[in-house]
Amino acid sequence: MGNIHCKGEQAKKSIMWIRWADNDYIAARQLILADLLVQGSGLSNTSIEKYFKALIMLLGLKNPRGHNICNLYNELKNKELKLKISEKYLELLFKSYSLRYPDDLLPGFNIVLEKAKLLCELDCTVYEIRKGFNFGTTYEKGTATIESLQEKKNPVLLNKNCYFGNYDRAQLFREISSCYELRVLEQGILEVFYFADHIEDNGKFDAEGLKVENRTA
Repeated sequence: MGNIHCKGEQAKKSIMWIRWADNDYIAARQLILADLLVQGSGLSNTSIEKYFKALIMLLGLKNPRGHNICNLYNELKNKELKLKISEKYLELLFKSYSLRYPDDLLPGFNIVLEKAKLLCELDCTVYEIRKGFNFGTTYEKGTATIESLQEKKNPVLLNKNCYFGNYDRAQLFREISSCYELRVLEQGILEVFYFADHIEDNGKFDAEGLKVENRTA
């Protein structure tokens, strides 16, 4: 991410959005660590949405309404602001955001959420966004949640964090990981929650949930 400089009211509003995003990020981490994957992925979307809106504000653009983080990132890319983040991960998060209203989901909708991937990619994405921010005054540093948590070595940020902390990524994916799958059928919704003894670290976020086999008599 290139350097963006701002001050005054624009800077204050951007810092406010960053602080809100930091708080949602920390809360999303806790939900994922507690195996609340649907809730954690939904709040991850909200967190990244707020980071993107902070960047849009820093660029002097009007902040758009809506929660589609893929569209927000495309707007940033159109301004030649590209980050080393997974767009497939962003697509998964926005897809998971639909789980807020399960009865609105159409037949064919399906999703797979895996704890290790959700946690690791959330930390990676936020790290890639946040490392581009440099706060100029003591007051501004004091209002930024992540800087404060890092300084205090707070486990709510550092626990199993491969980016802001020094947790081993390979170890994270070798650990037992909770998983959630859902598929919407014409007859209703199928969902399952289970634990896997490890998760493949393959960078894929478009696995098909609860595949239904067509069997003929």
